[in-house]
Amino acid sequence: MKTIFKLSLALAMSAFLWTTAAGQSFKDLPKSWTHAVEIGGVLCGFSESEMTIIERDGKELLCLNEEALVKQSALGGKVDLIITNNALIEPTTQLPVFVEQRFKTTAEMYSSVKFSSGTAYFTSVEGGEVKQIQLTDDVILENTFSYPHLMKDFILGDEKEKIYRVFDNQKGEIVTKNYTQLGEEKLELAGANFNTIIFEELNQNSGITTKLWLNKENSFLLKINISNRVIYLADKSVKKRIQVVNLDNILFARVNKIISNVHDISYMKVEATISSGGEWITTESLNFPEQKFVGTVTANLIEGVFEIEKQDYKGDNAPAFPQEIESEELKKYLEPESLIESDHPVLINEAQQITMESKDSWEAAVSLSKWVGENIRGAIPGGTSAINTYNIREGECGSHSRLLTAFCRAVGIPARLSIGCMYISYMGGCFYQHAWTEVYMGEAGWIAVDATAHEFSFVDAGHIRLGEKTSFNPKEMKLLKYRMGNESAVTDVPDELKKYIGKYKHKQRNNIFEILYQEGSLAVNIPGAQVLALHPPDENGILYPIMTRQLNFSFINNIYGNISQMKLQQEVPLSRRSDLEIVEENVPADIQPLLGNYWLAPVQAEFKVFYENGTLAINDPMAKKAIKLPEQNANGLWKDEFNKNVIGFEKNAEGEVTRMVIYSNVYMQKQVEL
Repeated sequence: MKTIFKLSLALAMSAFLWTTAAGQSFKDLPKSWTHAVEIGGVLCGFSESEMTIIERDGKELLCLNEEALVKQSALGGKVDLIITNNALIEPTTQLPVFVEQRFKTTAEMYSSVKFSSGTAYFTSVEGGEVKQIQLTDDVILENTFSYPHLMKDFILGDEKEKIYRVFDNQKGEIVTKNYTQLGEEKLELAGANFNTIIFEELNQNSGITTKLWLNKENSFLLKINISNRVIYLADKSVKKRIQVVNLDNILFARVNKIISNVHDISYMKVEATISSGGEWITTESLNFPEQKFVGTVTANLIEGVFEIEKQDYKGDNAPAFPQEIESEELKKYLEPESLIESDHPVLINEAQQITMESKDSWEAAVSLSKWVGENIRGAIPGGTSAINTYNIREGECGSHSRLLTAFCRAVGIPARLSIGCMYISYMGGCFYQHAWTEVYMGEAGWIAVDATAHEFSFVDAGHIRLGEKTSFNPKEMKLLKYRMGNESAVTDVPDELKKYIGKYKHKQRNNIFEILYQEGSLAVNIPGAQVLALHPPDENGILYPIMTRQLNFSFINNIYGNISQMKLQQEVPLSRRSDLEIVEENVPADIQPLLGNYWLAPVQAEFKVFYENGTLAINDPMAKKAIKLPEQNANGLWKDEFNKNVIGFEKNAEGEVTRMVIYSNVYMQKQVEL
């Protein structure tokens, strides 16, 4: 998953307004109000706003404070989004004097802008220094609760369509917006009736289309619709009714074909209808080496057929390391940017250490890709920003890709995000929103790698690239044809693998896991999830999925030498959140660093590790009980009192405990075929 969805919603929230009579004194404005947020028809969030009056430099100003909470999940992980917006507004002109915005999941994005004497002074966390933008008289400054320019030109005037140059408070740049009046509609919101004018707003810089309902009497916004997200005026009771929205239903396009060995997909032909935003897409931009598109793109609605080949660069004529970059177009891909902190000293030092022995830029890029894939666990929510992902060592595809991009830029390799979708065997086979990384390799051009999918030096043909800052909102997708790279793979099960094949019952969940043979390799069918291709058994007889090391399968024989049980071991990482407030004096010195509170992000739960009656223990909020850890094995792992799971603690270079990992073991009985 990537951040573009969160930012689109944040932009919609930060533009939401309160309704009040035209020309009304700001002293008579309401003191507080509430908005509802729906995604895909699910009420999943709300915002609360408060308006006060303050005095600044001898002038009275409106002070608007807004905070929004949106509860969402993807791939089983919960991701709460918190948005805060603070603004100072000159009441007579309704123009902003100062705007400050924060968007927070596991990482935080911050920006602020101050307006004075025709200049915008813009600051962001990643930008560092204040950027000055000169504002000509034709630039519109949008505040966060009124549209006086639309009132003047459309409602009071006779305009039906008009283009404006508008200052973007979040990005710190001037953008072009096109407004078209669509008609009128009566709305009933928060127990009141309103006559509204409906507008379509097209951001010509990002290609994002938004639908607005403005109060006909005063041009204040009552409702906004952007893609599958709707925000509207509501009463306070909405806060008690919100629920978590499952984004899987929005960001996944089913094709009903299971391919377990995704790495081996060498060709795909896909018919697709996809809506996108974030940047302008054209038929030309969708065509490049290894990806061909035939069809149409109308206002970022993509309709046509993609043919994709596996991208597998071998490093031929790779540039020296470090590269010498003279092109101004390429130099921007060496600079830090939002969430990609390539100038952070910690990331620079780590990237230099990883690439110390690299002979050329391709070897360096692959080494960085492999490090990210092997050291950053898959998790939702993730670290989001590059430095936060590095620190907590977990994240989704956007987190992996930003960290790899930052690493590459830190050692002089131009790198960028590539955003679109990827085929996985989840939900019976589907395409889902995905981000990966592209690195510049001289005469070979831009080369794709995908650390999240453990495709450290290639990208399979299940990837469809839409752009660098795009979003993926599928309407319909059909898998027309595909080929596997190993077409000569035997269809008969090799004798040495036959013993693993079969069905295994997960007693606690009352479902069946199946080991099968598909397209030349063993695979595991995880009920309700996906089918994962497996590596051949290692020297210890353990089978690991090709795309992850967070699961593994081993087998237990009965007295006759036949497999009777399968053990599923899953790594469950919990990041250290805080120390314990009180630690008893009798705690052994080697135990003290382990004590603290640990956060399990997917279920938003905190686990407490403490020491009591001479024993280390964990307070498990899921089981609602304390579980003792009576002994430590030869590998330094702690066994639980039920001899079921083992627990490890990871440390950083300074010796500080940063994470607890629960190695959860489940034993499944092999089912006898009758």
